[in-house]
Amino acid sequence: MDGIWIITIAMLPMLLLGYLFYRFNLTKAKFDIKSEQMAATVSASLDGIIVIDIDGNIVEFSESAERIFGYKKDDIIGQNMAALIVPERYRGAHNNGMARMRETGKAKILGQRIEIEAMRANGEEFMSELAISRSRNSSGDIFIAYIRDITESKAAEKALLDAKEAAELANRAKTQFISAMSHEIRTPFNAVLGIFDILGESELTLDQKQLISTAERTSRSLLRIINDVLDYARISSGSVKVVNEAFYAPDIFEDISRLFAIQAKDQHTVLSVNKENAQSLHLLGDIGRIRQILMNFVSNALKYTKNGKIEMIVETLAGQDGQVSLMCKVKDNGQGIKSAKLDRLFDEFYMAEDVDTRAAEGTGLGLTICKVLSGIMNADIGVESEFGRGSTFWVNIPLEQTEAIDMLVELDDLPEASIKGTHILLAEDNPTNRMVVSRVLEKRGAILTVATNGVEALKSLEISGFDLLLTDVFMPEMGGKELVQRLRKGKSPNAAIPVIALTAMGDMNEAAELKDYGVDQVILKPFDAKDLVNAISQQCSIHKNRTQDAKPVRMKLSGGLLDGLDGEDLLAIKGQFEIDLREITTNLHESINAGNVKESKFYSHSLKGLAGLYGLSKLSKGAALTNSHCNDDTQVEMVKHGRATIKIAQTCLLNIDDLFELSEEAA
Repeated sequence: MDGIWIITIAMLPMLLLGYLFYRFNLTKAKFDIKSEQMAATVSASLDGIIVIDIDGNIVEFSESAERIFGYKKDDIIGQNMAALIVPERYRGAHNNGMARMRETGKAKILGQRIEIEAMRANGEEFMSELAISRSRNSSGDIFIAYIRDITESKAAEKALLDAKEAAELANRAKTQFISAMSHEIRTPFNAVLGIFDILGESELTLDQKQLISTAERTSRSLLRIINDVLDYARISSGSVKVVNEAFYAPDIFEDISRLFAIQAKDQHTVLSVNKENAQSLHLLGDIGRIRQILMNFVSNALKYTKNGKIEMIVETLAGQDGQVSLMCKVKDNGQGIKSAKLDRLFDEFYMAEDVDTRAAEGTGLGLTICKVLSGIMNADIGVESEFGRGSTFWVNIPLEQTEAIDMLVELDDLPEASIKGTHILLAEDNPTNRMVVSRVLEKRGAILTVATNGVEALKSLEISGFDLLLTDVFMPEMGGKELVQRLRKGKSPNAAIPVIALTAMGDMNEAAELKDYGVDQVILKPFDAKDLVNAISQQCSIHKNRTQDAKPVRMKLSGGLLDGLDGEDLLAIKGQFEIDLREITTNLHESINAGNVKESKFYSHSLKGLAGLYGLSKLSKGAALTNSHCNDDTQVEMVKHGRATIKIAQTCLLNIDDLFELSEEAA
């Protein structure tokens, strides 16, 4: 037994050595298997794989990496990776990162995918996508870089972005072109229709009146065709937006009925509105677009219905999710449409009649526009017709119900208001339009000051007082938007006066953005004289009511030669005082701005005398102070006091009636 233990103990070192030899071979076999698997993975990868050691030297370089970089594996094994594939401008950061990693064991780039420029053997740089992971072999830490050449995908991405930008640029250019064409076409039409208005009010023979009436009707017909083309172009460019406002459901056809009443009467056609099934609801929707669709329906019905009946039907139906379906129909007993043509009726440029034989005018775009607009509002649209027995066009619009609102009276329903004595600044660059608008307003007693662009208008607004600004939108040097914006932000006494913008833009929804600039009301060209006059009167009235309860303390006539005069005497001299004050203020403003000491001294002296005569002590003191500084060595004080005095004079001009304590009846 003891001999066995002795043999066993003697053999122990040999057994231990054998076991260690076995474990070494087993580990080596596993390592060889892993190495073979890794080699196979590296070889099969489509991405370039580069393995580097802790010092940044290359220990493995895949076939894909050879293809991407243009190096042979045998030539670069053992070389520093940064010197071969990292562009020079990045090498410093790369080397610092490697050093930091060796010291701390941490690397920010591990586990991330980044896009960065890499360098080929020929020095060419390209965009690569890079991901790096860390592993360990018998020699220590190794880093495996997976690199993909994304040059082609980046080029394709850039091509798509370039194409998108080009398309957006083309779309913007198209929209700008449409706006320009709208302005250029509607502006002369406004002048033409305005001239017809003026001629219609003059002394004419019956034959001349008939000719003017025919010319006006023809012009409006041509304008409708132009509107269709411009609307279609605007919709095609994607620049149409839905604007929601509250309206009363049963009244949806009322203004349309009035609009077409005369035409229906001339054709001996009965035009009626049926709202029996319309609940008394207030709805929220794009009333302008809804009316545009319905006006097109009624216009088409009138084209093909002579000596017949047209019924406009409005219904409100319960919809889904608390919505209300507004169903509007236009039903006629006219000639109807053949069934073979119904499916194409809403197609672009489609006309149910042959071009050579058709009896009605039009572009074939009206119903297409209606279909697109209904789509924008998530509405359904359609037609039912039987040839020889009439047609029914309908649109069904899902809308939200809203609270009751105070309905505004349409200007068309009102008699023409009085604007006599209203002081208006007109900013309009088109000479014909200036002439037409001036004649229309001056004939009705308005006092007009004219500017040909925004710069001139702003200058006038800084000098004189006005009741209202009437401005075109597109003008040279300074357009209407900038003019109104600068007026509202300025400190002129005119800063809060009402502003009406006259625009030839074809879309009221587009024109609504003008209100963001400080415009109170927008009137689309071409417009009727009565609409313009009533708008001026309405805005002046709104402004007066808005400011009446919070009037600032105003200067009154006190002392002077006019003290004690009665209202009739004051009224008689008010007009001349206003003319004199406006003229002197304008001259003083120009001389102060020009730094003309001599003229500033003369006009400030004149203003001091005028203000003293009328008992305006504050204005007189300001003018005297300005006058005392009209010297070459005190020009800074002259300008300072001069501008303050001009503001006092402007306040006087803006509140001329209050200044003279005249009642509305006396004024």
